[in-house]
Amino acid sequence: MRTTRNWIRAIVASTALTAACLMFSGYAKAEAVPYIGYTYDGWGDRVWSPAAYVPDRVVDGETLGIGGFNNPEDLFVSLNKHVYIADTENNRVVELNEKYEFVRQIGQFIHQGKTDSLLKPRGIYATPEGDLYIADTGNHRVVRLKQGGNEADLIILAPKSEYFAGDYVFDPKKIAVDSAGRILVIADRVFDGIMEFDEKGIFQNFFGANRATYNAADYFWKRYFATKAQKERMVQFVPTEYTNLALDEIDFVFTTNAERNGTPIKRLNPSGTDVLLRQGLFNPIGDVKYDSRSGPSTLVDISVGPDGTYSAIDVIRGRIFTYDSEGKLLYVFGHDGDRVGNFKTPSAIERMGDSIVVLDKELARITTFKATKFGRLVNDAVHNHYIGKEKQAAELWREVLSLDENYELAYSGISKADFRAGDNEKAVKEAKYALDRNAYSKAYKHLRTDVLKRHFNTILTTILALVAAWIAWTRVRTFKRRKRGASHVDRTL
Repeated sequence: MRTTRNWIRAIVASTALTAACLMFSGYAKAEAVPYIGYTYDGWGDRVWSPAAYVPDRVVDGETLGIGGFNNPEDLFVSLNKHVYIADTENNRVVELNEKYEFVRQIGQFIHQGKTDSLLKPRGIYATPEGDLYIADTGNHRVVRLKQGGNEADLIILAPKSEYFAGDYVFDPKKIAVDSAGRILVIADRVFDGIMEFDEKGIFQNFFGANRATYNAADYFWKRYFATKAQKERMVQFVPTEYTNLALDEIDFVFTTNAERNGTPIKRLNPSGTDVLLRQGLFNPIGDVKYDSRSGPSTLVDISVGPDGTYSAIDVIRGRIFTYDSEGKLLYVFGHDGDRVGNFKTPSAIERMGDSIVVLDKELARITTFKATKFGRLVNDAVHNHYIGKEKQAAELWREVLSLDENYELAYSGISKADFRAGDNEKAVKEAKYALDRNAYSKAYKHLRTDVLKRHFNTILTTILALVAAWIAWTRVRTFKRRKRGASHVDRTL
């Protein structure tokens, strides 16, 4: 049976690749889509599916007429759909409009009446009001340019606090600003969490610190047996650093960190507590199965979309993993390589409307991806489920199944719609197809109640009849026993 299933998946993979190739009509029309989409089933096996997104266009510095990008580290799409690139080794920030046309580049700015310059900027963020925050890493500071202008009204230098040693070097690399003006900074060699500054640039505290992870055997040896020299050579048990962050619509902070196991994606509430839902078959960690040579996924950036969905990019294999608000894997696409749609060293991911935008610092280019019919159907189904329109979501999930009958999440969505509609029998059946244990358990519990209600009179009558029969049988048996005892007494006399 297992072999048959693998053969079926191989056929589906071939069909999916052919379909993806036919759907592709992007920037490099001569090339086929260089990857196949997939998800994971309840057994942890990879299940091929149609590509949810395909390459649409490639943008680089040469085609823009501003000279090639050089090791660009970060990308941000603002509320007005302008694209900002932190072109790190060129010591500049490049701004494009929503058509990916060149608007301006910022290498110098005015501060307190004097000309100043950027040096190796690695992070960029634009507020809805137009303020531009730059992690000016080479200069060990954060720069704020007011409302799209060229004048800095705030410079944040290394904080003065008891938390930092006197020789601490401030190297900010990623930045975000919430609606209250709180400035959140990820900096190199900071293991206590995200640095939090107020709107005036004054350091307040650390936010959402990661816990230290360690091997229990190593810890025991280091704690009780290792010599001082051995302890100095052993790896220190320190929390992992965050690699990137993004804000959702209610200012909760989505983060990626350097953990290659555990919780590489978090959603931090205002108090810094991780509240990410993990209700999928597997936690949001990237690839569930992988070869021992490349190891688990290393997620370096995350982008939050509508309806609580989010996409994270894996720098190891160049793949993009998209999850819904409940932490269920929707689709995976992308691959490592240098063809259009592949990545060498992806460094940032953003969304512009329905498109997904990825920056590759090694290939020094931006690649945009557009949704296929399959991707649009999945996105629309997730949207309807998110806003409580389960009936409409179920209809869309059925269309998804017409393109990929192995897509287990669709069965789960239909099961939820059937459950909402009160058809628990169908809900149990669909949840079983989806290997959705939670949905199955909930629907089965209600189905069992329904069965008891429907057959309550019959069950009660049967129980009463059995009780009456048992009482009658007991009395008859007692009567016969007494009668035999009386006969025995008579014979004795």
